[in-house]
Parts: sequence; C-alpha cells; structure tokens
Amino acid sequence: MGALLWRSIEVLRISPYIIGGLGVAAFFAWSLTEYVLHRFVFHLEGDSPRAQRAHFLMHGMHHDDPLDPTRLVMPPAVSITLGLITFSLCRFVLGNDWAEPFFAFFVIGYLCYDYIHFSVHHFVPRTRLGKYLKQSHMMHHYVSPHSRWGVSSPFWDYIFGTMEEVKDHEQAV
Repeated sequence: MGALLWRSIEVLRISPYIIGGLGVAAFFAWSLTEYVLHRFVFHLEGDSPRAQRAHFLMHGMHHDDPLDPTRLVMPPAVSITLGLITFSLCRFVLGNDWAEPFFAFFVIGYLCYDYIHFSVHHFVPRTRLGKYLKQSHMMHHYVSPHSRWGVSSPFWDYIFGTMEEVKDHEQAV
C-alpha cells in the first residue's frame, strides 16, 4: 500500500489534499463494505444444502467456534482475488490515477478491520473504545446474531437501525 501512495505522490503528482480526500472516502467505503458483506453475504444461509454448506465454510464455522484463531481472516487466495476485483472496480469508477490512493486506503481499512476483529476475539482490551467494540461484537456472536454487523465500527448499525439493544445481557459480556 505504501508503494501505491508513494506512486500517487511522486509519480502521478496527485495533490496531498486529493489523496487525503480519497483516503477519507476509502475508509467510508470500506466501513460500508464491511457492514454489507457481514450482513448480506457472510450471514446468507441459503435454502439448498450446497448453499448452507458454503455459508458454513465461509462464516458459519466462525460463529460455531468464535475463539478459533484460524477462522478470523480470509484465506490469501480469496483475499487476492477480491483485491484484484476491487482494484479493477476502483480503476473503472475513479480512473487510473485516483484508483491507486483510494485502493491503498481501502486496503488499510480492511487491515484495520482484520486486526480489530482478531483483537476483540483474542485479547482483553484496555481502552474504552476497545472494550466497546469487543462487547458489541461478542453480543453479535452470543446474544443477537442478527444485528450488530459492524465489527470495526457501529456507524452503519446506527444508520440502518441494526444496533439491537439487549441491555439485560450487556453487563454479562
């Protein structure tokens, strides 16, 4: 990602202000992508046995054993394939030059999500924000699996009304 940002500044000569704006837009786009994927793709169970099996392998296994560290990140082949598709889409929508910084920040958003997701499953948070994100995500796993789709941010849950309030259980998690 550093190479894309370096190219954006040194080779493509994109203004730092434009790069900053593309960075904000990319983080915003990543957070919406995270929400949409988690809500509508990872939890799509399907009607057929084949669709149900695909769901189980993609995300259901993670819900069956939330503490399994091998089920928190997508396999590299899937990540690379999705990355190529996303970069191509960025180039189509934004053009060749602006796609590079946008994509770099989009991937940084994805990496932040991965680190946050791993952390909320395997570490005791020390900050109020960390405690809040862990509590919210554990509520998704153990109390309300059909709400609280945002892992790295609850923003879209509030926007779309999916931040289910379950006050009786919040102190126990």
